[in-house]
Parts: sequence; C-alpha cells; structure tokens
Amino acid sequence: MNGIPTNLARLSRVMAWLSTAGFFITPAVLTYIFLEPDKSHWLMLNVDHMGDLLYGTIPPQYRMLALASAMIPAGFNMWALWSLRRLFLLYAQGAVFSAGAMRALNAVAIALFAGEIVSVFAQAPMSLALTWANGPHHREICLSFGSEDVAALFMAGVVLVIARVMAEARRMADENAAFV
Repeated sequence: MNGIPTNLARLSRVMAWLSTAGFFITPAVLTYIFLEPDKSHWLMLNVDHMGDLLYGTIPPQYRMLALASAMIPAGFNMWALWSLRRLFLLYAQGAVFSAGAMRALNAVAIALFAGEIVSVFAQAPMSLALTWANGPHHREICLSFGSEDVAALFMAGVVLVIARVMAEARRMADENAAFV
C-alpha cells in the first residue's frame, strides 16, 4: 500500500469518512438550530456565543438573517472538513508527503484560522438580527472573544506552522534528491 501501514491507511479512511459526514452534518444542524431553537436545546450548542439570544419567539425572518450570518463561518469549517477529507484520502493512498497533501493541510489551516476570525465578527450581524424585533433601543450588537476562540486560533496556527514545516521538509528532500 505504497509503504503506508495498513492500520494508518484504515484510520485515514475512517477519518476521511468522518470529515465527509461532518461536511454534510454541519449546515444541517446549524439550520435546524435556527429553524427550531426551542426544540434544538438538546444539542447543547452555543452557536457563536448566541445561545442566550436565540429562541423560538423571534420572528422567522430574523432567525433566517442570523442563520445566513452563521453560515459564513460554517462555510469555512466546511472548507476545512472537505480539505481534511482530501488529506486523509491522500494519506490512505500513501501520498503522505505529496504536493496534494501539503496543499490540503495548508487549506485546512487557512480555513480553520479564517473561520475563527470570521466567526468573531459574524456575531455582530447575528446578534442584531436576533434582537431586531425587540425594537429601537432594545437591539444588541454583540462581539465576544473567549478562551475557546483563543484555543481555536492557536490550534489553527499550529496546523498552519506544521503545514509550512512539512512543505519545507519536502522542498529540502526534493533538493537533496536532485544532488544525488
């Protein structure tokens, strides 16, 4: 199997499948949360820190505006999941240090990092939409940045550095192979 251990190939295929599932589940769950906020509390999700503002008595058109804002950072997460899928499929084929694997890992890092930044700013239109029906002087524009956000940015940064280190290692290996 191109020099990759069978257990690593199998694990990579499982992770590719889970990434694919996450790609499709993410928008479905997010849509469910905004369409049925009172029924979706069992999920125990706090969509971009909006948990206190999202409830079923908000008119549907405002929930849909908030959903549209929430889909922007979700789109970055979906990009990261799809890139992970590609990466794991390449790993399963033994193409661990291939140019495609490096591009996929880099895409994961960029998507995670950008998605986290966008999610902080997406809170403003989401909170405004969710409080619009409250009327003048009772609307809110919220932004929050907590330890979860810091951890997510840090992890995205780590993945980005690892992607760059692996790309540099591959470049050096190719350069050394050319000298032989």
